[in-house]
Formats: sequence, C-alpha cells, structure tokens
Amino acid sequence: MQLQQLNRSDAEKVFIIGKNTTGSTVSAGAPLYFETDAVTDGNSVSAVNGILEGLGNFAGICHAQLSNSSFGLIQCYGYRQSAYVSAASAGCAIGIPLLPVANQLFLTDSTSSANPKGMVTLFETVAAAAGASAVLQYNVFIRAM
Repeated sequence: MQLQQLNRSDAEKVFIIGKNTTGSTVSAGAPLYFETDAVTDGNSVSAVNGILEGLGNFAGICHAQLSNSSFGLIQCYGYRQSAYVSAASAGCAIGIPLLPVANQLFLTDSTSSANPKGMVTLFETVAAAAGASAVLQYNVFIRAM
C-alpha cells in the first residue's frame, strides 16, 4: 500500500498494488476488481467482472495503463481526475454515487439502483449522452478501502 506523504498542494491519495489477470491491457481510469474466480491470492485484479453483488470485490481505479500479467498501482482512496464514467442517456449531477457495471470498463449512476451506495462519487457534472457508448473520463472521489 502506498500512502501519499503530507503535501499542501495535492489531495490525499492511497494506492494498492495489483496484478492484472484480465487477459488484456487495462487503460488508466478503468475500474478494477479483486479476482474471485480462478486466482484468489489477494493481489490479482481484473477489469471485467460479472460478480458485483455487494461491491465487495471492487479494488479501485487503474492508475496507469497496465498490461496483462503485470503489476501496477490501483487508486483505492482519494480524488482522481480521470475515471471512466458513462452518462447513459440522462446525464449525471455532481455528488451522485457511482457503481461499477458488470462486464464493462466504466462506472455509472447508481441512484436508480436497488443499492444506491457507491464507492465512487462524481465530482463534476456529466452531460447527457446518446447512450452507454459515450464513456469519457471525469473527476471522481474514491472510497474503496
């Protein structure tokens, strides 16, 4: 675990180390999940995961591009300027909780979900888009510790 030292100009951030077991390269800003299927060693993560019940396996946001079978940083706490978010068709307001989407590389509005608690909060307004294919990077705050 890497904790940022006291710094007056940057918000606090916490990173963990994870090994990409997705099977392909993961882009910076994509949500990552602790592997629960084949490898359960505590540091294996995957970008695509169909098991999101309770969000207990959400690890954080990929910090930098991470090739398959490589180790890299995952941001699990703090402000981030680049996380993939889908506006869907309605857009999203500042302060809404975001949830990962099963088998997708982005987060989305959780207010219509049966479980509206999110581990990520949107820190800027996202304009309405034509559909889930309109996925861009936005400012968020992560609380996945």
